[in-house]
Amino acid sequence: MKKLLILIIITIFLTGCYDNIELNNLAIITGIGIDYKDNNFYLTYEILNDIKTDENSTMLSYTLSGQGKTISEAFINTNYKVGKKPYFDHLKIVLLSESIINGELDKITDYLLRDTDIRDEFILMVTKDNYPEEILSHNSKNNPVVTDLIMDLVDNEKYNNNLAIDENYQNVLAKLIGDKCDIVLGSITINEEDEITLDNFFIFNGYNYKSTLNKKNSSLYNLLNKRIFALEVDNYYHGQNVTININRSKTNIEVEADKIIINSTLEGKILENSANLDLEEEKTYQKLNKDFGQIIKNEIIEFIKILQENNSDILGFQDIYYKKTRKDNYNLWQKAKIEVNVNLKINTKGFIFEVANEK
Repeated sequence: MKKLLILIIITIFLTGCYDNIELNNLAIITGIGIDYKDNNFYLTYEILNDIKTDENSTMLSYTLSGQGKTISEAFINTNYKVGKKPYFDHLKIVLLSESIINGELDKITDYLLRDTDIRDEFILMVTKDNYPEEILSHNSKNNPVVTDLIMDLVDNEKYNNNLAIDENYQNVLAKLIGDKCDIVLGSITINEEDEITLDNFFIFNGYNYKSTLNKKNSSLYNLLNKRIFALEVDNYYHGQNVTININRSKTNIEVEADKIIINSTLEGKILENSANLDLEEEKTYQKLNKDFGQIIKNEIIEFIKILQENNSDILGFQDIYYKKTRKDNYNLWQKAKIEVNVNLKINTKGFIFEVANEK
């Protein structure tokens, strides 16, 4: 009897459910672009398209757009155009236009939160100087699926110019719902060579867009946020350039009642020595450690000042203070004294010479 019962249960699960949908009846959506203009929301889907040939099956993509007076209406109208059941389980990227982040971000995040068909594991990005539809439709033979290209950039660029943020929507939403840490979003654009590339970071105070960081400050955010993989810093000796690359960082932020202390321990290597400094001398590295450490320290201080001016606590000073004291002090981080200590080590020929920067 037990064997018969087990057989019946297995049969039920293996024969499938009544509402199963065949794969060829699904529109697999990997990217969504959202724009706002002329009092309408404009939606663009990137949809995978399996085109079969005699030799193989090549996965390409195409875009489809719709619009509506509300974001809900835009989704309904766009879904109606698809012709198949929209399938969002493989959604990787949601692109927002600059008009969306200037006043409509709360509506978008609210809808994405309530729509149970859309998972919260995608990456939210801003399209800089381009409409989302332009980005998602910018595919080619070499890059047949734009969403995959963007994900490759996010995965690889953090090892190059450090302009990648791979934080998923779930984490972004947690910061938006909370009130102790603001958000920062990465951006994507089409450059002068007609290539899709990552660009500068956009900073917010809650749902309100405040400013766009330059490339240096975008990289500094990653350094302080423990996401640093590559950061180039230049200095001149006798009128000639010396460039180092910071490839490791460990940053600790302490928040006291009237002071914020940032301690960064960095490791790097020399990329360029146009000044022909003597790299066989230990004193050379001691000087480089001190000089470049001071440059990075000054840049961090200036970066913090920009955040204070824009009332954007993307580094989570409020959150650090609350976890330490279990008390709220919303004006603390704008009024507190900022102390930055940078300890840089430049590694060469197997030796690391260290000089702690003066405070």
